[in-house]
Amino acid sequence: MLHLSSEIGLRGGERQLLLLAAGLEALGFQQTVAAPRGSALARRAGALGLPLLPLTPRPAWSPQNLVRLVRWLRAHPGTVAHAHTSPALSLVALARRLGPPAAVVHTRRVAFPLRAARKYRTAADHYVAISRAIAEQLLAGGLEASRLSVIPSAVDLRAIDAAAVTPEVEREPGRPLVGSVGALTPEKGHRVLLRAWPLVLAQHPGARLVVVGDGPERSALERLAAALPEGSVLLAGQREDAVSWLKALDLYVQPSLAEGLGGAVLEAMACRLPVVASRTGGLPDAVVDGSTGLLSPPGDPQALARSIMSLLGDPVRARAMAASGRARVEGLFATPVMVDAHLALYHRLGPH
Repeated sequence: MLHLSSEIGLRGGERQLLLLAAGLEALGFQQTVAAPRGSALARRAGALGLPLLPLTPRPAWSPQNLVRLVRWLRAHPGTVAHAHTSPALSLVALARRLGPPAAVVHTRRVAFPLRAARKYRTAADHYVAISRAIAEQLLAGGLEASRLSVIPSAVDLRAIDAAAVTPEVEREPGRPLVGSVGALTPEKGHRVLLRAWPLVLAQHPGARLVVVGDGPERSALERLAAALPEGSVLLAGQREDAVSWLKALDLYVQPSLAEGLGGAVLEAMACRLPVVASRTGGLPDAVVDGSTGLLSPPGDPQALARSIMSLLGDPVRARAMAASGRARVEGLFATPVMVDAHLALYHRLGPH
């Protein structure tokens, strides 16, 4: 299998690619990762011992990348090429017109309407949606149901269980710690969370909020945080050890306005945290309202605050949700479940 990505950074999709490729490699299937030269994904894949096909960073479909990929496909007949980003799909779709046939799979992780529906109808043999919401958007774009599978993202439970609690946050009795992890981008809804926080503080004045991540929204969030009581909000920035920060929390919040599935939510549930999340995109696939957490309308600070306060005020219920969340992850979102589902799909496509 050849896994292709055009991303320079290392966000959720790239981490999922690595989990999948490493999981399949461990089962004895040869994996290669095609990624931009010098990218975080390329470095991490190399560290895992996965063979690399280096690409030029921009654009993904450059002539250099096209020639390199065609040569690789000719040297590896019968390949299943799995494009994990839209530009990577464009590249591999073009390459297989020039090279030997290859089965092409594409994973869509974002919960946005299709902007190039024709491309999605023709570029790949089969599509993987990480949530039902994304699958519905692909179907609405004209994709046949027979060419679509829903395979959720996964979490590495062994790595999560081995992680230690970060020493950078001091736990204080009577001061619950609420947190959110993710890129500081508009669709993640952190402004909604910061606007909900004064309402939470009115009922729980000792509560503290930690936001882990970085991005273009940081300046706006800093302004909102500056208007709140000192010490009540910490913008922790980008952290490689995000799971260690999750383990310091009492409650996890995902206030997204749009979300493919919510990898950080799955990690929080794996860390045995109750979750408050928006009822949008794929988040209802992860969070069962009233069982593993609470769902609130997206973009509504008052509703978000009520859900947070409800769980902070009922620790017994919160602990029960935390236990249910962990069990749900073990059953549906563990890495072996995701790897096995992809392997079955690859076998179904068969050699071309």
